[in-house]
Amino acid sequence: MRLTSLRLRRFRNHSDSWFDFGDGTNILLGDNGHGKTNVVEAISYLCLTKSFFAVNDSLAVQFESPLFEIEGTFISDDAAKYNVRVAYDVRQEEKLCTINRSPVEPFSSIVGKFPVVICAPEHAPTTSGGPFERRKFVDFVLSQSYPAYFQHLLEFRKILKQRNKILFEGKRSKTDCAKLLIPWDEQLIAHGSFLMVRRKQFVDEFQSCIQSAYQHIAGEEERPHIEYEPQCSLERMDDEQSVRAALASDLEGKHDNELRYGITLVGPHRDEFKMKINGLDIRKFASQGQHRTFLVALKIGEFFYLKDRCRETPIMLLDDIFSELDSYRSSRLLQFAETLSQTFITSTNRQLFDASLEVGGRNKMFTVRNGSVVEQSSFAV
Repeated sequence: MRLTSLRLRRFRNHSDSWFDFGDGTNILLGDNGHGKTNVVEAISYLCLTKSFFAVNDSLAVQFESPLFEIEGTFISDDAAKYNVRVAYDVRQEEKLCTINRSPVEPFSSIVGKFPVVICAPEHAPTTSGGPFERRKFVDFVLSQSYPAYFQHLLEFRKILKQRNKILFEGKRSKTDCAKLLIPWDEQLIAHGSFLMVRRKQFVDEFQSCIQSAYQHIAGEEERPHIEYEPQCSLERMDDEQSVRAALASDLEGKHDNELRYGITLVGPHRDEFKMKINGLDIRKFASQGQHRTFLVALKIGEFFYLKDRCRETPIMLLDDIFSELDSYRSSRLLQFAETLSQTFITSTNRQLFDASLEVGGRNKMFTVRNGSVVEQSSFAV
């Protein structure tokens, strides 16, 4: 998959910006706050219909503008052409998405069609934060690679929301809501067991991806590892019936506590994924550089996983990821990224690329200043 062109209108800092991208590495240089991250955010909108860090679409509209428009052209690995447009109207509070001028409904149907890997400072909590951040990473990868997983995930979230509402009302009114929970328990078990089995399969399949990626960046002295720790104890994770039985047993055993706290205590929304280097939990023992290296390795591993499962080469978005990598790891990452696919890299430091990349042909560099864009013919100042 390649993004050949991109136009931003009234989007963040960009009043009207146009890009003609190279098939290899595209460097976006500029000082902080001038609009280079807006470009990779716009690509996220085209691939996912949403930003990778902003919750509210209205925040992406340029000040005092009625709407923003993002339009881009993708060429798939089999040479199919897709014109994608995403627009958000502030007055109507409405977002529109079209592919080749045909409306996309629902928006969730676009996930995985244009696979994308995003690595940005906003993803740092994946390795250093709480379990929710690691579940979010795994869910994002699986949602792009397996449409069925994404649908089960969406249904599970609806079930969890409704179940929590019943439990909260039961706690507030001090009444036993067991009968009201029965149909929601059945659905929680059905969708939750599917998610958990697929998560375990993912971790088993993903080990080789992250180990290879980490080795390319940091060498062979450090060995990364991921372990899936489901909320309930299970002897067999490859058998969905066993997982169903375990969830049912846990729901029964924690019924009183759920009534007491007014919240669902059983299910995949409480799973953990332990990330380790040389057998040590990175949350307790890793340096900042190791955290950043592990995160980048996760993203490169994600690239290979999606490429294999989606049968389409993902686009890579690397937003300001070099600040906590030493020169050795930065150089290895740049050299490795150039061999992967079409990559978009934002940075404030031009010197990072002078000795590592050559502009022309597949590689391009753009300078972004106050929302204005200039394509550079070389890396020379």
